[in-house]
Amino acid sequence: MPGEWTRALPPEVVRRLDGLRGAIRRYVLWEGIAAVVVVIGALFWGSFLVDTAYFFASRLEIPRWARAVFLIATLGTLAAVAVSWLGFRLFRSLRSRALALVLERRFPSLGDRLITAVEAAEGTINPGTGYHRAMLERTLTDAAQQLERVDFSQVFDQRPFRRTVIIAVLLFVSIIGLAVVDSAAMERWVSGYLELQPSYWPRETVLEIKVLTQPGDRLRSFRDGVYRHPRGGELALLVNVAEGKKRPDRVRLDYRLQGGGIKRVYLTAPGQQPFQQVFPALLDSLEIWVSGGDYASLTPVRVDVVDPPKLDNLLVDVLYPQYTGLNRLGDNGQPARTEMVIQGAAWSLPLGSDVVLRGRTNKPLRSVRMEIEAGIERFEITLGAQTLIDALESETNATNDAASVTLRAREGQPQRRVVWKLEGSPTGLSSDHKEFAVPLLLRADGTEALTEAITAAANGATPLPKSLPWPADALVRLTLEDADGISSPEPTRLTLTGIVDQPPVVELELQGIGMSITRMARIPVAGLIKDDYGVAKVRFEYQIDGQGEWETQDLLRPSTDIVREFTLSRTESEQFERFDVLPLDLSVKQKLALTVMAEDADDWKGPNRQRSQKFLFTIVPVEELLSLLYAKELNLRRRFEQIITEMKELHKDLELHHGKTQELIRMRAANAPGTAEDRRQLPLQIAACGERSLLGIRKSAGEMASIEASFKEIREELVNNSAETPQDMERLQTKILEPLARVNEQDFPAADRVLGLFKLANDQSRDPLSEIDSAKQELAGLIERLERILLEIKKRATIQELVEMLKSTKSELDGIIDETKTQRKRNALRALE
Repeated sequence: MPGEWTRALPPEVVRRLDGLRGAIRRYVLWEGIAAVVVVIGALFWGSFLVDTAYFFASRLEIPRWARAVFLIATLGTLAAVAVSWLGFRLFRSLRSRALALVLERRFPSLGDRLITAVEAAEGTINPGTGYHRAMLERTLTDAAQQLERVDFSQVFDQRPFRRTVIIAVLLFVSIIGLAVVDSAAMERWVSGYLELQPSYWPRETVLEIKVLTQPGDRLRSFRDGVYRHPRGGELALLVNVAEGKKRPDRVRLDYRLQGGGIKRVYLTAPGQQPFQQVFPALLDSLEIWVSGGDYASLTPVRVDVVDPPKLDNLLVDVLYPQYTGLNRLGDNGQPARTEMVIQGAAWSLPLGSDVVLRGRTNKPLRSVRMEIEAGIERFEITLGAQTLIDALESETNATNDAASVTLRAREGQPQRRVVWKLEGSPTGLSSDHKEFAVPLLLRADGTEALTEAITAAANGATPLPKSLPWPADALVRLTLEDADGISSPEPTRLTLTGIVDQPPVVELELQGIGMSITRMARIPVAGLIKDDYGVAKVRFEYQIDGQGEWETQDLLRPSTDIVREFTLSRTESEQFERFDVLPLDLSVKQKLALTVMAEDADDWKGPNRQRSQKFLFTIVPVEELLSLLYAKELNLRRRFEQIITEMKELHKDLELHHGKTQELIRMRAANAPGTAEDRRQLPLQIAACGERSLLGIRKSAGEMASIEASFKEIREELVNNSAETPQDMERLQTKILEPLARVNEQDFPAADRVLGLFKLANDQSRDPLSEIDSAKQELAGLIERLERILLEIKKRATIQELVEMLKSTKSELDGIIDETKTQRKRNALRALE
């Protein structure tokens, strides 16, 4: 702007201000860390003391949900403190102007020199005459000298910082001291508040022997003195003292593995805890006797080892939604199910898929239990004998395919369990009880739909459907139980995810058009529209002045088939669509919002629609558009001139080092004494010139290619706005664009090649004189051609400059006329008075 004057800050001022920024950020960092430590310490000691008081008052642990809430609140508090004390403050922008004001308030001796220096660097001071400019220069020098004597440590108030650090250190040391002096208390707190263990406080049984089975830590008794155990599984025996009986100090357990001798172990247990013996990875059958005090078992109990049930394979038969186009055709020409083997613990299918989950096991099963977690809801599907018993007890018609579905109880809701009748369905257990099948329908609202179906069936309104609604993201734990009552060692975990059909992805860009357009513009829009299963419809949508509904305009070449990728194109050679503005009959200054709407072929829950980003155009007269394009061209001309200047400097550098090369050759030929330093320095300088020249020519080549692309955009914008004239197009094409293309395609590569040879000669320690000559000649020719192009650019700009001058003069005259009219009115009013 006229009148502005800028003067870079002295390096001393910049360095000192950067030092102050660093000091402020270090202060904020350490203060924030100390604050976080204080919060952690306060929360720790608060929870520790409250937990201790509550336990001694009630002999109970604080409820797990309360500790979970406390943990979440603690994490949230720490995050809030970290963000507020560290994030926001540490990354806040510290402008030089603000730092200058702080220093001047803290150190009045600085006066207003520092802020004046900063404002001068920011260009907000108008120095006026040369005298004032000299005064500003003196002010900058004084500010730098004064700032060097400032002690930044006096800027900060250290008292709050010391107080926070002292509190943080005390709290931290107290926590470490507790961990050292009473590690059990610390472990108790960790178990209760970090691991959220249900029981974390330390506590204190004729003999009964039971087995602790997995999964679920279930206690099972010996039936007729026999228990069947899965081969390779861990056997956990619990020996309890009957209620009201004397507890022995220890229990003797004698056991004999199949084919082996008797072995003996003594079991002890603290307090009233049961005595326990674990046999890891048990492979052989086992006989066991227990004794303790005056009790001894007369006959042993027997553990028979058998193979546990396991899945041989798990697969799904899928009937995809019609819109996906993924179904294969059966012999009758209709969509048929696709069989897929499940590999891994997670698998995904499109929502709306009709799925039959099937599995085959190694031995006959008594039941299959599927535990399902979907959000806060818990479901269970049970197939097999257990459900038969439930069905008979409820006086329903049970079949060999009987199954049940359970909605687990949660707060405020009772447990609901209903029989799932499967007559005529491929669901349940097979006749040999080695296969099972469960039909499912993947739904986005599967949790709600399944809950409603169970509730309706429990109330007797409607039976469960043959294909159960299935939640979109459900975790399944599948447990098998064989005829001996042996369960899978570990449940099979599966995650069945429903893939939501996403709207199409619309990626668009404008080509050869700006945000200011004429009434006759034709807006080129290029882009790609993608959808997972197919794009069905694409159209333009527009809105005028942000009012009313979005209007539509068809594409010249719309989508006729459902394709996964649709490219906007008018013809094979024109990979873009045009939006014609002329039929809208818009006026100057009106706003046009343009977008592209895409629609997929989802006929299940769709179709899904997606609108692209909104392009907002302003209607301007042709003259204003030409002025805007002239401003762009003026910037390009300045860049062009800068490139020529840099290349001339490069040419001068080559001339200078051409002389140095000749001097080096003469020195080597004469073998003159006393020039060892020059002989060492001159090759280094010449090599540096080669490196510098090659980098410079490549930088200029890249910038010149950008200028050519910008001129092409100006040409396209003229054409797309119907603002072109044949003379302008001819001049722009033949005088500027075509010469630029030749320069970028031929001259710059040639210059790069000869400068590369210059660098190569230096690298190989050869005489580079001929290469420098070639580079100078090539650069001189390149500069000459660029200057001819620049001359044409200036000729093209001359007419537009005259137009801009006339417009400026007219604007000034209009202002003078308006001012004259106003003054006349004032004079007339004074005369009347």
